[in-house]
Amino acid sequence: MKIFILIVFSLLILVGIVNYRTKIYWKYQANIKWKEIQPDIKELQMLHKDYFQDLKGMGVLDNLLFKTTKNKFNKIKANYFDYVDFCKSKNVPVNSKHDNIASMIEETEWAIMNPKELINNLLKRAQKNYDKEYESMMLSGEGLLEERQNSIALISEIEELINTIAQRPKSFDVALEEIKVEKVKFQSAIDFADLERENLKNGAKGMGVGVAVGGAVAGLAPTTALWIATTFGTASTGTAISALSGAAATNAALAWLGGGALASGGAGMAAGQALLALAGPIGWGVAAGGVLVGGFLVFNKKLKIQGEKKEEIKRINQFAEGLQEIRLQIEQIKNQTTSIYKKLVKEKKNCLKYTNVDYSTLSLNDKEQLGALVNNAKSLSMLLGKTLEESK
Repeated sequence: MKIFILIVFSLLILVGIVNYRTKIYWKYQANIKWKEIQPDIKELQMLHKDYFQDLKGMGVLDNLLFKTTKNKFNKIKANYFDYVDFCKSKNVPVNSKHDNIASMIEETEWAIMNPKELINNLLKRAQKNYDKEYESMMLSGEGLLEERQNSIALISEIEELINTIAQRPKSFDVALEEIKVEKVKFQSAIDFADLERENLKNGAKGMGVGVAVGGAVAGLAPTTALWIATTFGTASTGTAISALSGAAATNAALAWLGGGALASGGAGMAAGQALLALAGPIGWGVAAGGVLVGGFLVFNKKLKIQGEKKEEIKRINQFAEGLQEIRLQIEQIKNQTTSIYKKLVKEKKNCLKYTNVDYSTLSLNDKEQLGALVNNAKSLSMLLGKTLEESK
């Protein structure tokens, strides 16, 4: 039996070595192919510059030039994707420049093969990219809300534990009071968002948004309103709506919050103005707000002049960049929260043994563990109400 196990173990090692060497070999071959297509990539860059950059390649080519250019481009495209297919078939990673090159191929193909539709394709791609960034930002916001709700539950459990300890230091009670304040502020934002969402759904006019806008946000998910309110701040937590940075910000900065993805027919500006009642545009600057004006209505009107389309593409791309910046700020707060939360879960588990004990009977090490538990619970509670403005 031992001999059989040894043989099997040896075979597994041998197979592992063979697989490792095979993978190294195919990576080497892929690297060779990558070097071989460098002339094609340089040709592609030249074609891209001539026929796409700055939208200068939109003129109709004469028949001979078109045929020559088309054949050259198709050869470049075929050679490049032969390399990509090889990498996929051998399960090795493509070069890190792949996304940029694939995008360059797509853009050049638009400019050469169908120049009249180039601007429209760019407009559609800008919309698609915006939708992608919008969805990513929404997921990040919902993730932060969930992490904060989990934190509330954990902090409450720690409060209960500390309150069972007799003869505890006064500093513990001071910390618990400060934690309570942060929890109340967070819950206040939650309650405010719930209430105002219902008011908007019912077409309340108290905030000057009207019945039509109330209907525009009728389908707004409860979690969306909650993470908006707790991430950007609300009037109930001290954000003055009157302090918005200019008319552009007032009218546009939060349009995306209730607008939804463009491709899915989001409510746009109307819903965004309604949500100004929920959250001030904390984290948005005047410049960011300015580029959004009209952006949400681009697909609701027919733009026939290419100059107008170019401007809309710029606006939507700038807006997508703004969404990405917001997402990164949200994820920064989420990562901070997650880090302390995980640490606190372990500390709480280690401190459960102190339930109902007399603090004066504990050793120095025991007291230090409890002190760390209280301090980290306080730190976590401070992150509950951290807004994007404060994360800068």
